[in-house]
Amino acid sequence: MLAVSLAAHAQPPDPADASLADARRAVRVADCARCHGKDYDGLAAPSIVGFARTQSRERFIAAVLDGNPSMGMPAYRGIPLIESRIDAIYDYFASTVPRRE
Repeated sequence: MLAVSLAAHAQPPDPADASLADARRAVRVADCARCHGKDYDGLAAPSIVGFARTQSRERFIAAVLDGNPSMGMPAYRGIPLIESRIDAIYDYFASTVPRRE
C-alpha cells in the first residue's frame, strides 16, 4: 500500500534536468576540464562559466562551435556530440554549474 501511495506522488522526470545531464556528459566527453579546469572556472584557458554568464547565448555558441584555433580552442562545429547539445551546454554553464564563493 505504501509503494502505491509513493508511486502516485512521484514526479515525472523534468526534461530540462535530463537535457542538462546530457550536456554535462557531453562536456565531460569533450574534456573541456583539461584546459578550463575541473570546475570550468579557468586553468590554462579562461573560465567557461564566466564567459557563459557575461556573453550572449549567440556569442557563447559561436565561440564553442567556431573555436579559436590560434589560442588553442578547438572548433566543435560538425561534432554531433557538442553541436546537437549546444543550447543545453550554454544553459549548463550559464546557470547550473555551482558558483564558487
